Amino acid sequence: MYDHMKFKIILPLACCVLAASCASLKPTSFKYGKAKLDPVAFFGGNTSSYGVMESRTGKPSMGISTHTKGTVKDGIVYIEQDLLPENGKPNHRSWQLKQIDANHVEATASDISGKATGELYGNYFTWTFRLKLQNRGLIKHVRMSQYMYLMPDGETLMIRSVIRKFGLIVTEISEVFEKEGKGV
Repeated sequence: MYDHMKFKIILPLACCVLAASCASLKPTSFKYGKAKLDPVAFFGGNTSSYGVMESRTGKPSMGISTHTKGTVKDGIVYIEQDLLPENGKPNHRSWQLKQIDANHVEATASDISGKATGELYGNYFTWTFRLKLQNRGLIKHVRMSQYMYLMPDGETLMIRSVIRKFGLIVTEISEVFEKEGKGV
């Protein structure tokens, strides 16, 4: 009887732990963060980043850095971004980013298909888009999801990018963006 009682207690407890471990934070979980991310203001002006690309097994594969210059006009930030892979060919991307309302952002870029759409709450911003690949044979697009966290200093943005093809993770990128001087 003692083992039966223990089973009745442990089983529900184990189910609760399993359910809690499967739950993930939602963008709205960050709405009360101390720092408030305004992507138009953050990317207006100059920013630079540095980071590392990782293989699907989590091993570092290449360093990467970027330099961006953003110009704000009529609530839209026009961003010119130079991507500089450590051992690869430099790439240039042109963005047009606009905050639609308090919690939604959309953008277009020279190397994405359609629009990037995202959610913004407090210091957290996430979005997903289809990235066009250059000279990659039959594979023309990948799905990129980015998770951005503004640090309390208001000048540093941590970004985690996940690149997937056919639902499988191909590459992950950990990057730190820093504001250069005052923005907008």
